[in-house]
Amino acid sequence: MSKIVIFNGSPRMDGNTSTILKMIERGAKEHNAEVEVYTLFKMKFMACQGCFGCRLKDDCMVNDELRKALQKVKEADAVVIGSPVYFMQITGPVKNLYDRLFPLMGENGRPRFGQKKIVTVYTQELEDPHTFDMYFDYLAQGMFPGFGFVDEDRIVCVNGNNPETAENNRELKQNAYDVGRMLANINN
Repeated sequence: MSKIVIFNGSPRMDGNTSTILKMIERGAKEHNAEVEVYTLFKMKFMACQGCFGCRLKDDCMVNDELRKALQKVKEADAVVIGSPVYFMQITGPVKNLYDRLFPLMGENGRPRFGQKKIVTVYTQELEDPHTFDMYFDYLAQGMFPGFGFVDEDRIVCVNGNNPETAENNRELKQNAYDVGRMLANINN
């Protein structure tokens, strides 16, 4: 059984990012995956303190709700991270999440806990789904490998200022469901 951890980095619990992540979750669960979902805007957690305690141990020293979620990431086969694009970037809580993933990185930027598939979900107002490719590629190629994340897929929802865009897009929802199903079957 695949273990999947989903992080929702949107402040809107019923917006486009949430809709897409719920479809991924549904696709994974309906295909027998174990899924943990964390909504960053509902969690109490601190930013990375730069203490480097995780260099001495393989765990974050900040004892908060995110630390518990990071334990699940270590055991996971796949991670899904969703964020709206605000001011041409991911949301602040997702930036903090990425900083707090530092304990996953070992010596010389190599992953400590093996490789895991990662799927990213982005929602944006602009109509061209490739508008922020350079930024998304920077995250995928510059940061993810050190955490052990293998970039599996990226879903971009456009026209995101309408909170029902994803809900009304059958193709997008089917794609998200199929991604969940694919993640559920990565160990088969």
